[in-house]
Amino acid sequence: MKLKTKKTANKTVSTSTKPKNKRKVNTRNVTALVISIIVTCEIIVGCVGLFLLVTMLSDKPAFDLSLYESKESSQIFDQNGELIADVGKQIRSNVTYDEVPTSLIDAFVSIEDSRFFGHNGFDIARFGKAMIENVLAMSFAQGGSTLTMQLTKMTYFMDDDSGVGAAKSVERKVQEIALALEVERNTNKKSLLEMYLNKSNFGGTGNIRGVQKAANYYFDKDVSELNLPESAMLAGIVNAPGRYNPFRYLDYSTNRRNVVLNMMLRHGYITEEEANLAKSIKVEDLLVDPNTRKSDDASSEEYAYQSYIDTVVREVQELTGLDPTSTSMKIYTYMDKDVQATMDSIQAGTYEGVEFADDLMEVGMVSMNNQNGQIIAVGGGRNYGRGGSLLLNHATDQYKQPGSAVKPFLDYAPAFEYLGWSTSHVVTDKPIVYAGTNKVIKNFDGVYRGQVTLEDAVGKSLNTPALQALQDVIQTATREKVVEYLQNLGFSKVTSEKFDVGYGIGGSSYECSVVELAGAHAAMLNGGYYYKPHTVSKIEFSDGREPLEPVYTGTQVISSEAAYQTAYLMSKAPYAPYANYMQMVSAGKDYQVYGKTGTTDWGTDGLVFGIPKGAAKDKWMVIETSEVTNVVWVGYEKGVKDKETYFTGKKSNMNIPGKISRALLSATSDETKPGPIPVPEGLVQIQHILGTWPYANTIEGMDPKFITTGYIKKEFNNLVEPQAANIEQITQFSATGNNDGALTINWGAYPNAEQLQVAPDTMDLSLSGNGYYVEAWGARIFDYTWIFGPIRYKATIRENGNIIKEVTSEGATWTENLGLSPGKHTLNIDGFYAYEWLGTPSNVMNAIVEITIPFDTNSAEGCVASGKYWWTTTNTCSETKPATDNEAGCKELGQHWYGNACHVDPEPTQSPDTTTQAGCEAAKKYWYDNKCNDVPNPNPTN
Repeated sequence: MKLKTKKTANKTVSTSTKPKNKRKVNTRNVTALVISIIVTCEIIVGCVGLFLLVTMLSDKPAFDLSLYESKESSQIFDQNGELIADVGKQIRSNVTYDEVPTSLIDAFVSIEDSRFFGHNGFDIARFGKAMIENVLAMSFAQGGSTLTMQLTKMTYFMDDDSGVGAAKSVERKVQEIALALEVERNTNKKSLLEMYLNKSNFGGTGNIRGVQKAANYYFDKDVSELNLPESAMLAGIVNAPGRYNPFRYLDYSTNRRNVVLNMMLRHGYITEEEANLAKSIKVEDLLVDPNTRKSDDASSEEYAYQSYIDTVVREVQELTGLDPTSTSMKIYTYMDKDVQATMDSIQAGTYEGVEFADDLMEVGMVSMNNQNGQIIAVGGGRNYGRGGSLLLNHATDQYKQPGSAVKPFLDYAPAFEYLGWSTSHVVTDKPIVYAGTNKVIKNFDGVYRGQVTLEDAVGKSLNTPALQALQDVIQTATREKVVEYLQNLGFSKVTSEKFDVGYGIGGSSYECSVVELAGAHAAMLNGGYYYKPHTVSKIEFSDGREPLEPVYTGTQVISSEAAYQTAYLMSKAPYAPYANYMQMVSAGKDYQVYGKTGTTDWGTDGLVFGIPKGAAKDKWMVIETSEVTNVVWVGYEKGVKDKETYFTGKKSNMNIPGKISRALLSATSDETKPGPIPVPEGLVQIQHILGTWPYANTIEGMDPKFITTGYIKKEFNNLVEPQAANIEQITQFSATGNNDGALTINWGAYPNAEQLQVAPDTMDLSLSGNGYYVEAWGARIFDYTWIFGPIRYKATIRENGNIIKEVTSEGATWTENLGLSPGKHTLNIDGFYAYEWLGTPSNVMNAIVEITIPFDTNSAEGCVASGKYWWTTTNTCSETKPATDNEAGCKELGQHWYGNACHVDPEPTQSPDTTTQAGCEAAKKYWYDNKCNDVPNPNPTN
């Protein structure tokens, strides 16, 4: 067959269908090509990978082996130098590899990194397995990290405070591997495992870090004492500290512990029998609840004493500007472990004899050395240890109205200081109002008692005497002086702008903490010095800087004399006859106890919570000796509707503050039995009439029940005589007379009408004002009228210097006819007030009165006395004088005429001649023996 062809302009195209011959494939060339492609890809991928690797490592943290070391927490020691707590953002105490039991190392290696001792920090097989599992699961749940990588992660890529790691990423994982390889080259396996165990997060309350603290927290053991099931449990926790916390999730923790035991069995660290035995032990039987332990030794967990610890931490921050939770230091304190343990037991609800009325009732307590301000124990609140520093410390951080607990140092101490009061002073409990208001002040029971001693005013915690004392102090010493005094006593919230007289009973805007109240009361027991309450005696820093030993010097805020007088009143209050809940505290104590209580109420603020108006919300008790001041607050933080967040009568009668105070008093003072505080040299004892002011000397022979004795500052020891005491001054006096001889005297009305009669043993205390009237009666414990009689209006009437009349009148006007003889009289009259029986006057006012009494001219005597002439023949009185040169005129004058002259006197008679018997007998004598004798004849026979 011939082939047909087609021609074209340029070429001929063959249309033959005969097949061409095939080329043979060169296998070697194909292989070479494939290899070339693969190599090229590897080079490209390698270059890209290398580029990415270099990029991801470009911001890798710089390697620093010291960062792998765990910083230890700060340590706090009690007054005897015994460790009581570790504090830090993480609670940690480092251990060495040799201190760790084999069971713990085996447990961690089994569950976390079985080839730990064989790899160089990166286990490629473990990592690869984890990556495959992640791809299959479409997640990054598996990290494939070795223990070294986990340690690196905790060092560089995790917030040690929160335990939260950085976001997962390839870049972070690459950096983690690189750093793990680097740390492996710079240390050994034992050191790595040691650092890992010291840095790991073991959960629990308070951010537990490190296996030593974990062993202590969960088992109350040293790490060296851990057994197999305990080691397995701890090894299981670190994977998820929150989820595997046995106190919260016991089932999860138990399952995880068993997983660890299975892994230990799988890797040959334990036998099947050991594994089964360990699993048979319940986790809950291994645990020791940190909230109920008493922490009796240095290895015990750190949340006993938490109230005190929190107080210490804050004080250290104020002293140094450093945070002991992040700066390692050793802190030495004044904590008394026994007293603090008592407080912890009380607030945990385990102290026998102290029971709280309900779950919402709270407590705050402090015990302090009142001679230097050293705090020996702090009670921050119920179950305080369970919440650690998350709770409000009711002793240091809560501010409440202190109520009557302030009366001794705020009202009476300044009265002793500035007003010159004695401890035997008498005050009047009566209705009063706040200045500028019609708000009537009442006592807690609504009763006014009248005159009371200061001892009674304090022992019965009366309000109005305290407020009157403060008002008198403000008038004498100024308001600013009182504010400054309170500020010097350590009350941080007292300002001049807020201060008012309501502070005198712990009300108004007056608020303080338990610790502040303790500091103020302590000044009354140590001679008037304020020491800032403090807990820290010494701080040593782990970085080698100079130790700090704080120095607290006392500031004299009131004289030692006034402080003693105040303490004297408080030495009476805890004993009979007072019924103020403190008697059970002092009962049976063979040493002097000082005390004061205080109560505040809701007023009307509690009505929205269903709380009755005026129901009590806070109760305070201050119990002291010459060495220690204990202050207890019991009450409610806030009102809760229909939850009875107030003190009912039943709750009050439980006397919870008293029971707590007795427990603290026993813990602080039963062994030392402190004596009473000494009397300062600047005080003297005075004896005076009860209830007098100014204080009056006693009167010899007076009823002893009206005599009292008290302490007073020497500068005010100025007793007055009783005659001058309490007598008002006379300001008005006058007298008038009549020609009939009647005299009328007028005194100004005595200012105090009650003294015009013998005073009764009660007194009217009623108060009235704009829009209010309060009727009240109270006791009168002394009145001068009981000794001297009532006040009388008195006068002395003199003429020519001679007293002619002493006048005593019950009324302000006296009239009497003096019976003056006819003629002109000038009377000098002194008027005054005086007690009826004593008679000594007040000041004297004088009046002069002239009285002319007319003569009776109808009689010879009156006629002659009037200067006229009585005519005897006619019995008339005449201005004309009869002639005296004749016998008739002489006789008209009633005179005698003889010897031709007129004489006033009768004519003398001649004497008989006694030389004769007739003359002798005429002379009424006796004639015998021929002579005249004056006596009868003794021998009549002759």
